[in-house]
Amino acid sequence: MLTPSRSPDLRLHNRETLLRRLFLHAPCSRLDLSQATGLSPGTVTNLVAELLEAGVVLEQGSVGSEGGRPRTLLAPNPDYRRLLGVDLGETHLQMELFDFTLRRLHRVRLSVTNGRPQDYVALIAEALEETLAATGMAADRILGMGVGVPGVVEHDGHVLVSAPLWGWESIPFYAMLRERVAVPFYIDNGAKAMTLAEAWFGAGRGADNLAALLVGTGVGAGIITQGTLYRGATNSAGEWGHTKIVPQGRSCRCGSYGCLESYVGAPGVLQTWQAHDPGVHLPTDQVAGLQAFLGALERGDPGATAALAETAAYLGLGLANLVNLFNPERVVLGGWAGLTLGAYLLEAVRPHLERHVLPPSRKKLDIRLCRFGQDAICTGAACLILDQFFQGNERFR
Repeated sequence: MLTPSRSPDLRLHNRETLLRRLFLHAPCSRLDLSQATGLSPGTVTNLVAELLEAGVVLEQGSVGSEGGRPRTLLAPNPDYRRLLGVDLGETHLQMELFDFTLRRLHRVRLSVTNGRPQDYVALIAEALEETLAATGMAADRILGMGVGVPGVVEHDGHVLVSAPLWGWESIPFYAMLRERVAVPFYIDNGAKAMTLAEAWFGAGRGADNLAALLVGTGVGAGIITQGTLYRGATNSAGEWGHTKIVPQGRSCRCGSYGCLESYVGAPGVLQTWQAHDPGVHLPTDQVAGLQAFLGALERGDPGATAALAETAAYLGLGLANLVNLFNPERVVLGGWAGLTLGAYLLEAVRPHLERHVLPPSRKKLDIRLCRFGQDAICTGAACLILDQFFQGNERFR
């Protein structure tokens, strides 16, 4: 028999189990929820009653049942509260407003001129003010704001961000943002945020073991094992871009050499292209450069074709290492650079996976492009808030 001191923990666990099932598989009847979660019918009835009273869920029609009364269907209430997702990028900041079922309602995109933490804080505050003004919504309607950043986010006591992309080392970004933003917020790595979005609602849906790859200027990964996001001891798991694939290879912004990111991130791809075709004129803008590379591929340019083959070899080697370590059943390729070259990369990388992945890990492996595209990190950042809500975090109630 459970002691009274553990009852609140059990109740929160039951609530989280029910909410996750309901959000990911709505509409559901009470019987569906009981059968899928293993919670007793009485427990489900009591929890649903509380959620209905609070306005978190609503009744949404009914479905017939054999030999009994129609069963009432339940679904999340889209208007319960609003969610914000923020993507901090090297060239832009994007903020998206969602309803409680992750339907996008508004988007703000602001240019970034430098990577100083205080400037990103100011841009987040500006984007929030613009969102509230454009929608006429009060700030207290927002359940929370998720912020996806390219780097390691330590949640041990103080929330500190280290981002080699910008030269940040243990920056107290949470404390800085709290001084400018009144809504509750949660900060985490952008690849982990994208992984949640793809696992719950996107190309990773239905896979209990998933690797989501974020390939842009930098490179990262999120890992789902047995349905749970893998974080590691200090929340730094997933820094896949800084695994070493070439001893004494290219220098990386992290200060090391031979990192995967230096070869398959956008600057690395363009560097490889220029190495195969020294006469090519590259735009200073990475996005424009990768579009030019894509155009050269479509024309069958020999230098671009050779650069793609080399990039695919490095990506295949890095991905094979990841697959052999974690044995995912599905790999999802995302990030702006990954999506720009996705149609070419997916085909070019497969022979390398055949060569380097162990047969048991290769047997059920499926690789595909992410579903949410350029909105993946914003959507995933909003999922971070839902995840905190499911867990019963008092800041997001």
